[in-house]
Formats: sequence, structure tokens, C-alpha cells
Amino acid sequence: MATGSITSMGLGSGLELQDILDKLREVDQGQITVKKNKKTELENQVDDYKGINAKLFAMKTDALNLSLQSNFMENSVSVSDEDILTATVNDGIAEASFSLDVTQKAQRNSWQTPGFAKPSELLTAEPVTGITDADAAVTTVNETMSISYGEPATPTAIDIDLTSGMSLTEIAEAVNTSSANKDADGNQLVTASVALNSDDEYYIRLSAKSGGTSADSEISVAGFSYVEADTLISIGQADGSTPMYLSLAPGATYENAVNQINAASGNPGVTAAIVNTGDTTDPYRMTLTANDTGEESRITISPSLAMDEVSGAGGASLNSTFTLNGILYQRQTNDGISDVIPGVTLNFKKTGESTVTIKKDMENVKENIVSLVDKFNDLMSDLTVPKEDSEKDSEKEESEKNSLAGSTSMKRMISDLKTLLGTTIDTGSDYTSLFDIGLEINRDGTVTLDEKKLDTAIASDPDAIGSLFLRDLETGTKGLGDTINDSLLDMVSSHGVVATEQSAAKTRITRLDKDIETSTERLNKKYETMAKTFAKLDSYISTINSQSKALTSMIDSFNKED
Repeated sequence: MATGSITSMGLGSGLELQDILDKLREVDQGQITVKKNKKTELENQVDDYKGINAKLFAMKTDALNLSLQSNFMENSVSVSDEDILTATVNDGIAEASFSLDVTQKAQRNSWQTPGFAKPSELLTAEPVTGITDADAAVTTVNETMSISYGEPATPTAIDIDLTSGMSLTEIAEAVNTSSANKDADGNQLVTASVALNSDDEYYIRLSAKSGGTSADSEISVAGFSYVEADTLISIGQADGSTPMYLSLAPGATYENAVNQINAASGNPGVTAAIVNTGDTTDPYRMTLTANDTGEESRITISPSLAMDEVSGAGGASLNSTFTLNGILYQRQTNDGISDVIPGVTLNFKKTGESTVTIKKDMENVKENIVSLVDKFNDLMSDLTVPKEDSEKDSEKEESEKNSLAGSTSMKRMISDLKTLLGTTIDTGSDYTSLFDIGLEINRDGTVTLDEKKLDTAIASDPDAIGSLFLRDLETGTKGLGDTINDSLLDMVSSHGVVATEQSAAKTRITRLDKDIETSTERLNKKYETMAKTFAKLDSYISTINSQSKALTSMIDSFNKED
């Protein structure tokens, strides 16, 4: 049941008492409705103040960017022929132009073997012994086999006494167990093993127990055709880094050598490969190529393999060579050359002449200036509704309009912003305000920016544009960037005009909430009382009507009797 209503009211009296009560309440409810509408209006204002604050913050971001020295130090670099080279530049570099002539690109040193028929051909020789039984006697006299181990300048002599009638198996055992075949700590130096060559002939292979990956693991033996030692080779580079040592077993193939070189943990920076040249007789060659360009990566091989130098042959330079403004330079690489033009990194693509030009890059500065003006106009469009538009859109939903349009405080803020945009700075140049670089105030109060005029100003004197916006570090005088940024900071602060108006609206909403609650309670009590009074009236009238009917009935009865 609704407050202040009685479902059966009026049935006794026959009067429209509930309808009368509802109409009276509707009149009194109008005052509360006015307060509710006012509350809704204030809530819309609070939301719109949030939007205004967000747009002020957006303007402040542009102003802050225009106050930062770093944004005016950005550079761009261009080259007249990007097929020859590309370049990148750091910020803060003075404008300049350089003539550059790339006369040679840096190259990788490379070597190759003579051609061979198939990758499985032998790179190192294997002994031909004619021995088909490893346990058959191979010695006929007593003699000493001398094995040299270690660096050639200071080798260790391992002398093995052989007696007549010894087999390959026995000789290998004698080598492995000899006390002479040990270092000062008792570690075995040389390993002897019985091996088969490609013709199934037996021989003794001598290899370094340590694995043969160091300069002191070289083995040599002479005078015994059935004994063959691993071949120790070193591959290094001209930069003086530690070379790679590896031992090639007797009968190692080109494929074996390539795999060992590429898999070696001490590889200094070379890549081995087998290439097919297309020759009809011996199409394959083993190649060694430096991983990096330049003279410091030139390959050294010892002892010399049967290889010829290709790139860099005859001492030809492997460095890139170029002239910059007539001065000759050499570098190890073609890429990342950053020590010739300060702040600029060069990357060579081919030989030829090109010009490198460094300029200030003011594109971001321009974007911030344009954005600042656009955001001001966006803000202004929210806070101003021209009279003709207001009349034309009189039937437009109120919620689609900014509730702050016409606000005195917002009008004052717009006026302050226009004054702020027109601030003059003593720069000592032709550019002392935004008006000098294209800003215009229109008759309708909006502002526009002539971007062609702005482009001309930036191109003609970018330093002067910087002086307009940046703080003078010598005098401490604020530039336009700081001036606008600081003013906007005040506007968006907790004591700024927006926050103050927003806080006042919230306070009024709180008071209205309390007033609406109090008025509603008072109205409910009033109509509860009136409903009870109307109910009594209905009952009283009903009683009178009943009495009237009874009296009328009695009178009618008397009249009939007469």
C-alpha cells in the first residue's frame, strides 16, 4: 500500500477521496522534484568538470614537452644515396654535412684447398704397411724407437726399446706402459693404438692422451713405416687471440677436418666448409672463412695445409677504406662505424660517394604545438554554446550538452587560457610569442594555427623556436613551455578553478540529498495523517448517509400508512 493511501477510501462516502489525496500530494511533491532535478544537474556538472580537468591535463602534457630541453635536441640524419650507406644519429648533435666516399668494403679473409673429387677423400696420409695381422712379428732386430712429444723447441723424448720378433700389438703395449711415456706427475703422454688403413692394413697410431688440443701435444716419430702420429695443426687470427689446436688422425677426410674445426670449443672465429665449384673433374674444395671482416680477423694456419688464400691474397687489405671530407680512414667492419662522425653511426652497403647531412628534428616539437592548440579548441567547444546553435538545437537532449556551458568561472578560465597562449617572451629573436609562428584568434573566440608559417619558422631558425619555449639557463627566465605548463598546473591543482567548482557542486549535492530526504519524510508523515483524516471523514459521511437512508425509509413508511 502506498504511503498516505487507503485502498477502500471513498467507498463509504461515494466521494473520490483517494484521487483528491493523490492530487494534493502531487502538488506538494513538485518542490521535491525540483530539488531532484537540481541534484541531477549538479551531478552532470561534476562529471563535466572531470572531463574539463582531463583536457587541461592533456594540454599540460603538451606544454611540459615543450619545456623540456631534450625534445629540442632531437636530430635527423639523411644520406644522398642509401644504396651506398645508411646512417643513424644521436640527439644533441650540431647540424653539419659531410662528403663520404666508400672505396672498399671490409671483407672476410678466406682460404681454399685445391679441388678434390669427393668430400670423403683423405686430407692426411695414412701409412701403407702391407701388415694384415696385428699379432704377427714386425721387428727383426733389437732397436730403439724415439718418439718426440711437445713443442718442437722443447720436446720430451720417449724412447721405446724394441726387441726382435715383436708384433704391432706388443709394440703398442710397450709404448703405453713405458715409464718414459709419462710426465712429472706420472700422467701418460702418448697413446698407441693398433689401427687399420683404408686397405685393411694394420699400423700403430700415436695420439696425445690429452686430446691433442694444445701447442704442447705435438707428436713426431721417424724411421718406422708402420707407425704414424696424428697431425697437429693450429688455426689462429691476426688479432693475437689464442689459436685453435686440433689433431687430425692419419687418414682423416676433408669432411672429418671440417667437422672438427667447426665443433672445436677453442675456435677463434673461422668457419670451415666444403663447397662444390661445379668443376667437372674435381668439383669440391675445403674452405676456411673468417667470421668477421677486417685485418684483425686474417687467418693464420700452422703448419701450412695445402690451401691458398683467396680474399686478402698477396697482403691485400681486408679493411673497409673510405674518405670523409677528403681524409682517408680504415676500419675493420662495414657496420656500426661510430667513431668517425661524433654521434653518427655509419653502415656501408657498397662502394661509391654519398653525402651525410645532420639536421635538427623538430617534428615532435611541431606536433606538440599543433596538439596544444587543437586541445584548447576542443576544450573551448565544450564550454561555449553559440546562441544560434542553442536556439536551433532547443529540442536536443540536455544530456548531450556540456552542463558547464555558460558558467562564469569557466568563461573566465577560457579567457585566462587565451591570454596564456598569447604570452610574449623576450627571446631576442623574431619569435617572441605563438602569434609569431602562426597562431591566430578568430572572431568566434577559437584559435587556429597556420602550419605553413610554423614550418617556415622551424626551418629558418630552429634555435629561435627553442629559445621561445625553453627556460634561459643563464638568466633563469621561463620560456613559453614552462609558463603555460605552470599555469595549467595551477588550474588542475586541488585549489584550482575546476577543483574548487567541482567541490562546491559536490557540497551542494550533499545538502540537496539531506534536504530531499527530510522533505520526503515530512511529506510522508503529512499524507499519512491526511489519509487517516480522510478515512475518518469517509466513515463519518458513510454513517450520516446510512442514517439519512434509515430516516428517509421511516418517513416513506409513515406516508404510506396515512
